[in-house]
Amino acid sequence: MVSSLLDLEVKPINTEEERELLIQVCQEKGGVYPIFPTHLVCKHNKIVGCFSISSPTVYWWMAPNEVTIRESLPAFQACDTLMTQQGYGSYIIPCEPESPFFNILSKRLDTVQTAGGDDFKLFLNKV
Repeated sequence: MVSSLLDLEVKPINTEEERELLIQVCQEKGGVYPIFPTHLVCKHNKIVGCFSISSPTVYWWMAPNEVTIRESLPAFQACDTLMTQQGYGSYIIPCEPESPFFNILSKRLDTVQTAGGDDFKLFLNKV
């Protein structure tokens, strides 16, 4: 069978069964976990990818020479409250390994396994 660009279909994830199947495929094919997936990419009715077009992600910055790790904890707790107020039970926090805050996030949060390099890590904060 000859493939073409029209062989790919993008469709929303409508059921928990579709989401669970996607997770299984991601684990089997790449050892990764899809991050807040919203849409499946299918080829001949087979899942070959996904998109997350609505991901609760907190991009952040704190001055490392002015904010200590201990001082950052209430700020992160305030972020948890803000995300909970928005209705999120968990959210993603990207962080570069060079950041002085990287170790505290590594100890307190789950690391999201990605297929990319080590320019940054994604942490999953469950509130």
